[in-house]
Amino acid sequence: MKKKICRLLLNMLCILLVLMMGTLTFVSCAEQVKEPVLEYGNVKISLSMYEFMLSRMKGTLARNKYDVTPLSEFWGQTHPGQEITNEEYYNKSILDNCKNYLAALVIFEEEGLTLSDAALSEIEEEIGFYIEYDCGGSEEKMDALLSKYGIDTDTLRSIYQIEAKYQAVISHLYGDGGSQISDSVKEQYYRENYYRFKQILISNFYYEYEVDDDGNMIYFDSESGLPLYDSTNGVYHYDEKGNRLEDGYGVDIRFDEDGDPIYDKKNGVPAPKTDEDGNAVKHYFSDEEMAEREQAAKTLCNEVSGGKFSLFESKMDDWKVYEGAGEYYSDGYYLSDLESSGYTENMLDMLSSLKKMKVGDAKIIESENGYHVIMKYELDKGKYSDSDYAEWFANFDNSLITKLFIDRCEKFYSEIKTVEENLKKAKSIKSIGTNFDY
Repeated sequence: MKKKICRLLLNMLCILLVLMMGTLTFVSCAEQVKEPVLEYGNVKISLSMYEFMLSRMKGTLARNKYDVTPLSEFWGQTHPGQEITNEEYYNKSILDNCKNYLAALVIFEEEGLTLSDAALSEIEEEIGFYIEYDCGGSEEKMDALLSKYGIDTDTLRSIYQIEAKYQAVISHLYGDGGSQISDSVKEQYYRENYYRFKQILISNFYYEYEVDDDGNMIYFDSESGLPLYDSTNGVYHYDEKGNRLEDGYGVDIRFDEDGDPIYDKKNGVPAPKTDEDGNAVKHYFSDEEMAEREQAAKTLCNEVSGGKFSLFESKMDDWKVYEGAGEYYSDGYYLSDLESSGYTENMLDMLSSLKKMKVGDAKIIESENGYHVIMKYELDKGKYSDSDYAEWFANFDNSLITKLFIDRCEKFYSEIKTVEENLKKAKSIKSIGTNFDY
């Protein structure tokens, strides 16, 4: 099972880059290629292998909750940012990616690279695992299983070998994880592709938060889940036996000068009350209240427009505790087309707006949660390498490597021949099998 999960994660990571750049994923080339669709000298990509890669892409789209059934309206819809349909886009993306792999195979030979015995053994181990796990140890059954994707076990082995060669070329050129790419190149790529903003959510709902016996909102430590008191400004109180007073969680209470519990509001977070399933209970505002909140959003947006960053951030402090907007990042949020395959609809709206905004501009984005007042900020230097912000840069290294590799392969493209008579025989992605596993 571990092998299958690792392969699945690898496929998903690489295929998602196709969604962002129209290239990448995996392609394959057998030593004896029948019905080639692409040729570069003696290096060829076969029709069956091209179709297999389409099946992988279709599996990823299905996994991302797209309706990929043959009659789905999805295939006829215009792909975002393109003038072609989704069906045409993905067919073309996989074919373009095949050209990159042709170039990789040429570079592999030119640089005198070889696959190690360990790499070849790992491929055999993985193939063997699939035969055992999926087919009860029968290669014949494995061939039958793979036939719905137009390949057999030997072809799958060739695919994995080509993947290994591709990775060997990438590591040779750029180092593992792009370790050989200079910081200046990374910084330039970051500034060309990412947008930073901060937000205030004037939501259409509110949470009821946990409070102490005195009705004060409790601030909790996000790691331990226990109340977090202000250790700088607070003092302990003691009972008649000299023991520190504790709260209901068994934590020593810190008190302010008025004798009220004093919480660490900077590092602590309030906790919404939950239902029996552990979900935070939301209370929704009425239509009349939302009309007032919409006007508040407009007023706020007008007040902070023109780069009034300090005012905007003071307003963030005013709103953030009560709005239930999730985790706030002190240095802002970062969006990019390179990461957009996992974005929600309102995040895509924000990204579209940020591209048109100048630093210091403010705008209202409406979502299912209310009104987001966003302000565009300058990018912080090197934020792509900050582990605290890693979720915003999940595809940064891979997409940069892909761009550099494509630039390196430009010289090959004009010499790659598309075998049109064979390509016309290929199934379209909308009619190919949906490959979730291989």
